[in-house]
Amino acid sequence: MPKDLILTPRGLEELKAKIEHLSTTRRREVADRIREAREFGDIAENSEYDDAKNEQAMLERQIADLEEKVRSASVIDEAHVPTDVVAVGSLVHVKDQKTDKSQKYKIVGPPEA
Repeated sequence: MPKDLILTPRGLEELKAKIEHLSTTRRREVADRIREAREFGDIAENSEYDDAKNEQAMLERQIADLEEKVRSASVIDEAHVPTDVVAVGSLVHVKDQKTDKSQKYKIVGPPEA
């Protein structure tokens, strides 16, 4: 995975929290489904077992993908975000000239969007 994955510190923490949830709660749920499906008998012709094993494979792939994102991410130092250009980590103020209302937007990378 390329090193150009840029995250804010908050984005990194959210990815880590998602990995934690998938690695604990979701793994346990899938393992329970596999265990229950085995109780239906012969696993050679057991569609519940096949579905649960497929779900397990997808879950493990998702965890591996997220772990790779964390390993390859560059986390921005929000104290050193340039103020003369818009970049990941910038806080942008946008003012509607018709209504005179303004809104603030935090610029983040694709994984956080």
